[in-house]
Amino acid sequence: MNQEAKNKTGRDHTRIGAVIVLIISAIVFIPFGGEAVIEAFFSRNKTPVLGSYDGTEIRYEHGSTFANAVSNIAEYYKSMGATLDSTDNYRVFQYAFQMTVKDMAYLAAVKKAGYSVPESAVNRRLVKYYADADGNYSPRLYNQTSKSDREEIRKGYEKTLAYDRFEQDLFGTSAGSMKLYGLKSSSKEAPFLSDMGRNAHSFSYVAFDTTDIPVEEAVKWASSNAELFRKYDMSVITLADESGANAVLKQLKSGEMDFADAVSEKSQKFYSGDDGKLNKVYAYQLETVIADADKRAAVIALAKDELSDVVKTAQGYSIFRGDSSSVQADFSDSTMQKVVLSYIKNKEQGYIEDYYTGIAKNFSAQAKLKSFEEAAESFGVTKMETLSFPINYQNSPLYTATPSTDAVLSALAADADALQKVFALKENELSAPIVLGNAVVIMKCTGISQDDTETDSAQLASKLASVEQNSADRTLFASDKVTDNVWLTYYTQIVNLGDD
Repeated sequence: MNQEAKNKTGRDHTRIGAVIVLIISAIVFIPFGGEAVIEAFFSRNKTPVLGSYDGTEIRYEHGSTFANAVSNIAEYYKSMGATLDSTDNYRVFQYAFQMTVKDMAYLAAVKKAGYSVPESAVNRRLVKYYADADGNYSPRLYNQTSKSDREEIRKGYEKTLAYDRFEQDLFGTSAGSMKLYGLKSSSKEAPFLSDMGRNAHSFSYVAFDTTDIPVEEAVKWASSNAELFRKYDMSVITLADESGANAVLKQLKSGEMDFADAVSEKSQKFYSGDDGKLNKVYAYQLETVIADADKRAAVIALAKDELSDVVKTAQGYSIFRGDSSSVQADFSDSTMQKVVLSYIKNKEQGYIEDYYTGIAKNFSAQAKLKSFEEAAESFGVTKMETLSFPINYQNSPLYTATPSTDAVLSALAADADALQKVFALKENELSAPIVLGNAVVIMKCTGISQDDTETDSAQLASKLASVEQNSADRTLFASDKVTDNVWLTYYTQIVNLGDD
């Protein structure tokens, strides 16, 4: 793919995400001929069910709100010159499904409230619909439209106005300087929200990676917890049901069947290979196999060739046989060291964080005696710096986002406690060690500034409206009334055309 094609593809994808929310409410109810884009789907498939709202199925069929939404969105992007691949088309289907759910929910609420759209309101919309190039009502355009199409267009505007009635009652609307309907807000809201984003801080920071730990430190911990790494030599037979395992144990004890044959013919081999040798050989691994501490103690105490009772294991029911004595771990062995490292990384993250917290404290002490830069060089870590940004938990769209230049700052944006700590720092003050993601971090406040730029009230109002709309959408789509099968249906019944 040449660079121009790549750029065009990127623009197409961006357009899908950025423009869809601006056009969707305007195209859901008024079909304008876009069904030609998806006619092949209807001719080759039964009407797929994309999901449901409040028990009513949402189907991909001629004339439905969903089908109109899909065709109109597709036609819109086609007119914009966008080339949509299967992933983009899926997104169109997902957006269409979401808007269909909103249509059903909003119209049901309006109906329940007993509201009906005034004929005069529909007529005012239709006058504009049949307007000529100068904006005047055109009887000629009206008469050129077939009676059936005029009826469909009227019905579409009735639905749109009913939909708008609910949305305006919920979110409000503006008429000049007066906000009508919806929840009213204080005149002090905008200045308050604007002021919240004025206080910006910049930072230097270093991060100690907690995804690894020196071998010698891991061995030090393991030596204090040596019993976890005791190695056992046993064989095991595992069956899915307890009665079957008891029958096998009886045969083993009576000599009707030997252990090797039982492994070959009866065992599910959840914990062994074909030879029957237990593959969960360390004590900490056996804890995951046998949850009952008393039964586990009885198993690890087995003498050579001694059989255990039937033991309930994490998968099925097992019979263990002692093969030889257990062996204490040799932590000087490189293979054992790898086992220890793996265990600590997976099971003892807190110990690793404590280890690096100690190092971070030593870093802070040296940084205070010398400098942040000298300490970073001495400890072999890279000093990172940020531009100024305000405190913004979860990166609210109302304010400048926390920089996402690395995993540390991405984790900071999602950690309310850490944000409070670092934004409480005075200029040139160092934080205590903070665990952020997979790192222990020391942050230094390098500057505090006040943004005196007045936030445009219209821009802030637009952002607030977007936040309110997104919150309402998330609440609606998380409802138990919504069943969303778009992904499964799209890829199994629509992408794979003809695969019945």
